[in-house]
Amino acid sequence: MFSALEQLDWKVSLAINHWRSDGADIFMAFITQTWPWIPLYAVLIGLIVYCYRKENAWWLPVLGVVALVGLADWTSVHFFKDVICRFRPSHTPELEGLLYLPDGKGGLYGFISSHAANCFAIAAYVTFVLKGRFRFFRSGIMYLWAVLIAYSRVYLGKHFFGDVLCGAIWGVLLAFLMWRLIRLLLSRYYPSVLQSPVRLPKK
Repeated sequence: MFSALEQLDWKVSLAINHWRSDGADIFMAFITQTWPWIPLYAVLIGLIVYCYRKENAWWLPVLGVVALVGLADWTSVHFFKDVICRFRPSHTPELEGLLYLPDGKGGLYGFISSHAANCFAIAAYVTFVLKGRFRFFRSGIMYLWAVLIAYSRVYLGKHFFGDVLCGAIWGVLLAFLMWRLIRLLLSRYYPSVLQSPVRLPKK
């Protein structure tokens, strides 16, 4: 059973990796980096601060997202990569010579994907925090962003599909638990923020 799932994971990952072009190589290598998304992160933090500025409660949800990213990144390495020790595709002997690696090999172990865990954690948390304020975030747009980043990791040969799938699940789970904690603290110390959310003015 496990062997069959692994073989399926390899086939799906190779199919994604082989469906390529020179332009896509450049695009995927670009979006997989952290720095291009700094403006997006700044906007999201700004929206959270604005919506939770009542009674200066904004620091709690902002602290939540910072702690969440640190937790997702740390656990993906120390709870999974360093324990399960599953090779990345680029370090898997059976796949040697079968992969396109336009952005290098990456580290030795890849389960779970830290990129997927981090991005899906951010996507889920921001959705939980802002969907009551903006319809835009009810559409799942943040998850589409996370899927794109996760796809880039498989495309570049840095991860198997299973690595990013499990990373995504782990990130969403952590985000759910973090939001439950932050919401509990808000309801206890800043209840009016949850009862009367601040929304952006309509144009």
